[in-house]
Amino acid sequence: MRMAERKPVMTNADPELRVAATFTGGGSLAVWMGGLAREMNLLLAASRERDGDVSGRHQEPSTHASREVRRSYQRLLDLLGLRFSVDILSGTSAGGINAALLGMANVRRGDLGGLRELWISEGSLDRLLRSPSEPRPPALLRGDEVLLAGIGKALDTIEGPGPGADDDPTRVMITTTLLDGELRPHPDDYGDLIHDTDHRGLFTFTAEDLRDPRAAEALALAARASASFPGAFEPAFVPIGRRGSPGHPDMASYTAASRTQFCVDGGLLANRPLGPALRAVFDRPADREVRRVLAYVAPAPGVAATLPGAAPAETDIPGLGPALLADLNALLSQTISADLEAIDAHNKRVGATRRTDGLLARLDAVTTARLAEELYGPYREWYARTLAQPVAEETLRLLTAGGRRAPDGRPVGFGGSFDALMDAATTTISEELPGTLPQTPRELACLGRPALDAGKATVLAILRAGFALWPQPDDRAELNQLVARVHRAMPERPRSLGEVIDGIMSEPDGTDVRSMTQAEPWRAAVRSVCGAQTRGALAEAWHTFGDVLSEARLLVDRAAPPTRAPAAPADQVALLRHLTGTDGRDPVDRVVRRLFHLQVLRHLTQPQSPEDPQVVELVQFSADTRTDLDGRSSAQTKLTGVQLYDFGAFYKASWRASDWMWGRLDGCGWLVHVLLDPRLLARRTHEVGGRDALLDLLEPIAGSERTSEVVDELAFLTDSTARPPRSLPVTAMWVASGMQRTIAGEELPHIARTAEADVRDGAAPRAAVRFLQEYHQVMRHADLEEVPEAQVERLLHACRISDERFLSEVGTEKFLHTAFQTAAVATRSIGACLPFPGTVRSLVVNPVIRAASLGLWLLRHAPVAGHGLTRSALQLVRVGRAGSNG
Repeated sequence: MRMAERKPVMTNADPELRVAATFTGGGSLAVWMGGLAREMNLLLAASRERDGDVSGRHQEPSTHASREVRRSYQRLLDLLGLRFSVDILSGTSAGGINAALLGMANVRRGDLGGLRELWISEGSLDRLLRSPSEPRPPALLRGDEVLLAGIGKALDTIEGPGPGADDDPTRVMITTTLLDGELRPHPDDYGDLIHDTDHRGLFTFTAEDLRDPRAAEALALAARASASFPGAFEPAFVPIGRRGSPGHPDMASYTAASRTQFCVDGGLLANRPLGPALRAVFDRPADREVRRVLAYVAPAPGVAATLPGAAPAETDIPGLGPALLADLNALLSQTISADLEAIDAHNKRVGATRRTDGLLARLDAVTTARLAEELYGPYREWYARTLAQPVAEETLRLLTAGGRRAPDGRPVGFGGSFDALMDAATTTISEELPGTLPQTPRELACLGRPALDAGKATVLAILRAGFALWPQPDDRAELNQLVARVHRAMPERPRSLGEVIDGIMSEPDGTDVRSMTQAEPWRAAVRSVCGAQTRGALAEAWHTFGDVLSEARLLVDRAAPPTRAPAAPADQVALLRHLTGTDGRDPVDRVVRRLFHLQVLRHLTQPQSPEDPQVVELVQFSADTRTDLDGRSSAQTKLTGVQLYDFGAFYKASWRASDWMWGRLDGCGWLVHVLLDPRLLARRTHEVGGRDALLDLLEPIAGSERTSEVVDELAFLTDSTARPPRSLPVTAMWVASGMQRTIAGEELPHIARTAEADVRDGAAPRAAVRFLQEYHQVMRHADLEEVPEAQVERLLHACRISDERFLSEVGTEKFLHTAFQTAAVATRSIGACLPFPGTVRSLVVNPVIRAASLGLWLLRHAPVAGHGLTRSALQLVRVGRAGSNG
């Protein structure tokens, strides 16, 4: 029997690859992102099918090819002994649409196979453009009438077997820009308020929200609000506290915005919404070994466009248009840098925490206890003020938002309002904290949830180190059980601070800062920060931490020592020995006490250590990637959507079909690349019998024999002294090519169908005709819906729809149709919003509008005049250019 036929032995200790996906903005590049989301959807379905969880089963794909791709993903997961999940989805602008669709499919276990046809039909520029007969168009494209309706239609088509388990962790976050903004007061060093207006909006949907049948309407509006690019779409109306017209539900449950307002494109202030995803990534419990990846989905990173050119001369002053575009690009680039720096800072804090723990583990228990005793006073003071600050800030925000006034008649916030709130909150919290160094779990419970979260982070870091040191399945299964116990021990999180404080704002004593801070409702809200209502559960959780550490020590002592121990995991094991005592049999109270000593001492060097000290791997998913099937390797050579400031793919159906296919091909390549973690492959190589045995198992998935380049890249698997590489790009392309052949075989017929429709619609036929000739030659004897596997690469090479550009469309009937309609709508829109004098409007503006509308009417209704009309239009273009040059 060949090794390729042998199924690997699976255990219940499988690790999990957990992805948080951030979809960026990009206009019609949403189509490419939709293709990538489709592949995530198939991989998620494969993982759930592999798990055999009835509550997690997915809707079956409607096509044979998609079912084959899903089966290939499942075979790869079987081989790797891996689970895959996507728990956090954030998106902005065009990316918000795909985050919404994938999030809904994730919760409802639906299949996204129908999304292609929706993009092809609903994403048509002809359909999106407003009518020139509209008297006062607020934008070029129809936002509510087409975009909102199309998103709602897409969400309604996601019908799976039903919602999954009640503990589904899916969370969808969509950014927007609030036109009016929200008041965010910030105190200066003298206590006076700096009144700031924050225009950043965020919609958040949990799995519980998305299970509600009414959620689709709210999710569609959130995606529409995020994708409302100024000028292209009219601002979206977002009601808060009441329902608007159909399609505009009350959004108060999904956003922190306090009042109804209009919203525009989320990409203006957060074009790369990494921040919300990073903040949410550690909230989900884990009952197994977890690797976390933040997938940064950016179709066209655009590095070449931002490379510096020659230094400008003093006289090279940018015009108004280029200057505004450069300003916008600078704004978007700054948000990218800020989010990337946040991830880098998080990972650096993780590294610093591990180094600090390694150093503290070298101290004896008596020394750490003495140091903790001496430092507890300053720690207690810092801890109280740390907990008090968000209380004071949230109280002040709600007071100022409500227009409250101080006794002297000035608005709340002037003078010492913030200082008074801070002092009152700090005093109230300090009264709840132990006066001396806590000695028992019950005393530690008085510190509240933040201290417990820090203790949990340390325990999980120690347990995760065990996965790297002891890869045997039985050991991993036991470690997974310990991880699950830690998460189960955590009490439910209380209501958000904003909800608690907002609930007391209507109290009679809540008229000013002084009376509020002396009132019992506010003091009770402050005490809730320390978990006054959950002391018993907090104490039990601390006790569980001690039990888990003691059991982990027993596992460490009896497990076979690793042949190669990485430095960081080895430091964590040393820390475990320090916490549990010389022989590992110290009482639980003593273990827990040492765990808190570590927290006090760590404060000296890291007052802001991460809640969960685990590295987040950042991986950019873009069209700048390769495949073994075709030589195109950049967004510029693959995607039509990069034209016309990313709105290009809306022009032709075949352009959208082509971009969708490349989204699937590139998405498959990136997902396989991330799945093939070198450390995991090293473990599986040992379990299946060596590198050659592993390659035998990979060949059926790849659909071809291994190459020498693949064998060379996997040489580290046969060398016990070699350091595993960071990733395996050559192996990933080889493995992914098998699924990519199936994907291309499914998508090429749709490109052919839409290309024929575009030619009939008056588009430039050159590239399409060449592809269609090759396509029909291949398919004339094949009564199939999909391209035969042996012919896929030939047709993929022949499909050069991605090479088509707008310049080749100039003069075609379709181009003139679109140009006249756009010009007519734009002229009406500008004419409606600019304060032209009556004479100018009647003599200039209105005739231009009528002329554009007449040209559009002639183009639609007088095809026999097509060639003459084309010549006339081109002459007008030449005259316009001459005028602008003169």
